[in-house]
Amino acid sequence: MKRSVAILSSAVLVVALMAGCGKADENAQPQTPANQTGGYGQGNQAANAADPLVQFPKLTLPFTVDPNAAIVEYQGGTMNGKEFEEFLRVINFMNPQQGGMIEAADDSNLKAFAREYTATKVLAARADEAVQKESRELAEKTFDKIKNQYLGFLGKDEAKFNKLMEGQGVTKEMVVGQMALINDSIGVLKKGIDDAALKKEYDAMDKASRTVASVRHILISTEKRKPEEALKLANELEDRLKKGEDFAALAKQYTDDPGSKENGGLYADADVTQWVPEFKDAALKQEVGKVGPPVKTDYGYHIIKVENRKEKTFDEMKEQLRASALEKAYDAFGKNELDKLITKYNLPKINQPAAK
Repeated sequence: MKRSVAILSSAVLVVALMAGCGKADENAQPQTPANQTGGYGQGNQAANAADPLVQFPKLTLPFTVDPNAAIVEYQGGTMNGKEFEEFLRVINFMNPQQGGMIEAADDSNLKAFAREYTATKVLAARADEAVQKESRELAEKTFDKIKNQYLGFLGKDEAKFNKLMEGQGVTKEMVVGQMALINDSIGVLKKGIDDAALKKEYDAMDKASRTVASVRHILISTEKRKPEEALKLANELEDRLKKGEDFAALAKQYTDDPGSKENGGLYADADVTQWVPEFKDAALKQEVGKVGPPVKTDYGYHIIKVENRKEKTFDEMKEQLRASALEKAYDAFGKNELDKLITKYNLPKINQPAAK
């Protein structure tokens, strides 16, 4: 279970929706329990594929709790059972993948969710009117984006969407309210992150950390071949490419990398730091537009062609740096303040499975 489950996962979702769904792709499907890997504990959904609502089941909480019970006590307030349940149901509505995590939660996971939501409440309470106004407006817009995604999956049927929300135990006001609270907490953290600090961090980065490249490659794996056999084939392919054969066609035929095979071996506009050292080094140094000699990594031999390469500007990296700074600020808040502010956990017991 990743750190910052509540605040940062939700923040990433909001940013992704606003950035990637601005044109409301009605054919896009939300990530649902039906297309996740791993079970969601809700039975055979494939058998009910004719009813799309079945693929958005109501979250089954792994505990029962008095709505008025103080789940967490902290200096200046409490978080009660009703708030906690609403928060978890909204998280499931916004991102059904997290619903699976909630249903499978053990005592430790439940405490993590409670801690994260308490952090949200504590930080949000520090938001001024300007932050609150912006947070509410963003939450309203984000709800519309989420709704459009669901409607795209439900055949634009407004009645089905309303039924889906009712089935999940959420309302628009509940969703918008929880998102606004999350946005408030993020807004408070962002206030301490100015462009000058981000520029200083950018200037301190090495060239590789600021470089993106589009690279085609053909991997000849040594997993099922002897190294000398893999190198021989890689050299033959290099020679064919230098004689003018089509890189994409050869990649589709020969590469052992399933991640790029159907794309003709191409990884487009990728951060070079994500690659293993030898591959990264080739992406940084190999002459653009030329096929280089085979590069050896732990995976085998790669024939590489760098199609383009550029160093990202500060403006291009600013929001990425801000997101990283936000995570660090949240970590610092949790370490230096949150755990000192929380005075008591009164978490409900996880329901035990019925005896067979």
